[in-house]
Amino acid sequence: MFASPASAHATGATGSAVCVSVDGTYEITWKLTNDYPAAVTLGDVKLELDKNAKSTLSTTTVPTTIAARPAGSPLTEVSFTSVVAKPATRVKLTYKARWADNYRAQGASGWVQLTGPCPKPSPSKSPSKSPSASPSPSQSTSVPPSTSVPPSTTPTPGLPVTGSSSTMPLVGTGAALVVGGVALVATLRRRRRVTFTAE
Repeated sequence: MFASPASAHATGATGSAVCVSVDGTYEITWKLTNDYPAAVTLGDVKLELDKNAKSTLSTTTVPTTIAARPAGSPLTEVSFTSVVAKPATRVKLTYKARWADNYRAQGASGWVQLTGPCPKPSPSKSPSKSPSASPSPSQSTSVPPSTSVPPSTTPTPGLPVTGSSSTMPLVGTGAALVVGGVALVATLRRRRRVTFTAE
């Protein structure tokens, strides 16, 4: 804060930092005030870092004036937001002020520490598995009744045939011999009955 005891021209600057990402990027909201009953013009507004780091002075348009403070009223105020990344650990704002009566002053904020907690990395998500389709109710497939095979009919065994067909000629021959023998016996008997008469 810059103040001149002689004229009471005064401006003020304060900053509040919040870590907004896991890589340590901070957003700093600056508030600049005017405590003099005349408007002040701001110029050469800059960020000063303790280490070389990527930064953005303002995410919107940097204010160029601060209205006069009305008599009996609080300080008039403007604000804007800067962005500062790691490895910077602190930052401050510097600027030049010029009032309507051509009074000039150099203004600066105090150091704003970039040490607040940062968001934690979200747990890595494993590839989502596509939900397994619920099995559809199994359709009962009707199995056709098995066709019963009738038991194989075993032919009733016939009575055993004794002998073979080759014995039939022998039987016929035997019968012929018997008939022939009977005829021979009959012939011999007839011959025995013949009597010879002497002359």
